[in-house]
Amino acid sequence: MPPTMITSRALLSSLLLLSNPIRSSPGICVSAFSLASSRITNPSPSLPPRGITSPTKSLILLRGGSSSNYNILQSNADTDDGEARTGWLHNTEPKYSSPSTPADDADSPARRRLMIEKMKKYRNHRIVNPPAFYPCGDNKRMVVTEHKMAVPLDHPDLAAIGLNQRIVTVDDVTSEFNNDAALEKPTIDVYFSITELVSNSNDEAFFQSLAVGDMTSQQRADKYLQRSKIDVSRMLLYLQGGPGFGCASPVSGLSLASSKSSWAAEALLGGMTNLDGKSFERVILMDQRGTGRSTPINKQSLEMLFPDMFLLDVSSEGNVTSAVMQLIHAKTSKAISDSANYLTKFRADSIVRDAEWIREALVNPSPTVDDNAQVERKVPQPWGATLGQSFGGFCIMTYLSSISHPPTMCLFTGGIAPMDTPVNEVYDRLWLRVRERNWRYYEQYPGDVPLVKRIVRCLLANEVTLPSGGILTARRFLQLGLALGGTPGSSFANMHSVINSAFVDDDSVELSRAFLKRMDYEQSFGDAPLYFLLHESIYADGASAGGTEWAAYTSYEKLAHSNPEFDYTQTAISDESPILFFGEMVFPWMAHGDFAEVSGNGMQKLSESLSEKNDWLPLFDALNMRKALMGNGKIPAKTKSAAAVYYEDMYVDFGCCMKLVQRGMPLEGVKVWVTNEYQHSGLRDDGANIYHKLMSMVKGSIHVPS
Repeated sequence: MPPTMITSRALLSSLLLLSNPIRSSPGICVSAFSLASSRITNPSPSLPPRGITSPTKSLILLRGGSSSNYNILQSNADTDDGEARTGWLHNTEPKYSSPSTPADDADSPARRRLMIEKMKKYRNHRIVNPPAFYPCGDNKRMVVTEHKMAVPLDHPDLAAIGLNQRIVTVDDVTSEFNNDAALEKPTIDVYFSITELVSNSNDEAFFQSLAVGDMTSQQRADKYLQRSKIDVSRMLLYLQGGPGFGCASPVSGLSLASSKSSWAAEALLGGMTNLDGKSFERVILMDQRGTGRSTPINKQSLEMLFPDMFLLDVSSEGNVTSAVMQLIHAKTSKAISDSANYLTKFRADSIVRDAEWIREALVNPSPTVDDNAQVERKVPQPWGATLGQSFGGFCIMTYLSSISHPPTMCLFTGGIAPMDTPVNEVYDRLWLRVRERNWRYYEQYPGDVPLVKRIVRCLLANEVTLPSGGILTARRFLQLGLALGGTPGSSFANMHSVINSAFVDDDSVELSRAFLKRMDYEQSFGDAPLYFLLHESIYADGASAGGTEWAAYTSYEKLAHSNPEFDYTQTAISDESPILFFGEMVFPWMAHGDFAEVSGNGMQKLSESLSEKNDWLPLFDALNMRKALMGNGKIPAKTKSAAAVYYEDMYVDFGCCMKLVQRGMPLEGVKVWVTNEYQHSGLRDDGANIYHKLMSMVKGSIHVPS
């Protein structure tokens, strides 16, 4: 580990030296040192530093093999100019700024061409693996290319929004990146795949040429974009549910075997066209920022970005003076505040701007500059369509609220956000739907009523350590109910299988190892902590909404106090009522050891800080949505839209959805198909038919609604 990569344990050991002077060598007493600045200016661990320097030298003292020996490392080596240097994690502003450009050269053709080239480098578009080919039936093949692109950590227009201000739509998210200062701002990576048909032998030869062994990932991307101009109107962008989980991968998570095997295969093979009557050529699957193969947010990455946040996770050694503890608490508090602010940049408002950034890079990678320094005029080229599942539908609403030229066709599946509904009411209503789904589950598997009671009693008596290091408590076990929102034929059956693997045998009181492994597998909050940290914030629509304050837990406590049916500690000892599983909720106790990767003092304090945050930026704008969907008399609508609204959806409240699509409401322009044939997982269970129906509604080829 480089000396500048300071672990929380090493830094805490160093802090302890402030109050416990030691002799590192005869005659030399070390009693204090200066710490390198921990302010982050390029917070992505996957990206190289940009002009990073530090104004101080520091001695970092790492505890050696015994309690009396320390290694003293000079972390900032002397340089020719006598200044100190640190690694990317502890940087300050660049010491040397780029040379200024004379005013009379700022708009010269050469200067504009230079800025276009710099923008290309800033985006750092790569195709990270050679293309992969897959058969898709009817003697056809598809090819998948895997891309990564750097996007701004802070999109400038978001940084400019003040509290209680309306959202101003953005024409071009790249417009402010036209100077050296803008192109020095920190970035993160966003991963996305592009799936497209291989139409002929020329296509085959081209994609095979991208697999040449000595070709870099940047060269692959350049060649891909140089082949021919991409028609974005024939591209479909998929917005994943969540928040916090990566997108399904083509083939392994999203079948392409035939046109009816998934919504994506139907989009490319099924014959449905865009509004111009052209078939769709490409499907874009994006790992939303912080998820999947994009620059990740997890405990490990947060430890690298904000090491001070975890100082109190490490047990101290020796006597610690009050002055040292005061310093530790101050540094920890600062890091928690910084990390909470950092995570506010991973919500739907940033996600849709990332999608726009990617779209612009694909369709306009190298604008032309003529001899009069005029850049090729940009004609609005929105995505041909977008499909938003669950939280992805929430993102579409943010798209319609924020982007001047949203996708020309917007499809919602179980994803109309309960806009204007207070977060406490959202969860009050959710608990009642969860109870109904519990009853449905026990109707299908009545034998699980006593078995669930047996498991809960066992865990109330003795909590069990899981292979992941987390603790299987009764309350964590009941979070299996997250799956109750799926179809009885798949989700219910899988849940039944997990429950019935609980004990070593029918007469045993010992939980089986296979069951413990299944519990870890079924509950992946540790791998995707954004779901835990930011889930309730998807309902935090502007400062007027206030803090979420653990709304699901507050609602549960209220219900359990007034109705024992919801209190599992009561129903566990009663034979009258079944134990109710929880649903799509997060709880503060998840960071108290139940889930190892979201636990510890640092993660606890971070989750509390986010729950208390009351200055969230707005996500939705009613007037902007109506304007995009219906026009305003003088300006025609910019998009056509249809939504599948599931009548018995456990995750998204039917009443809240229908309120927003009534006349005079923000989503009046959305055609709605109400059905109880599917649960929230409808797109996964029967995606091809649902996609086909929604596209037919948008194009007016079927009368739904009738």
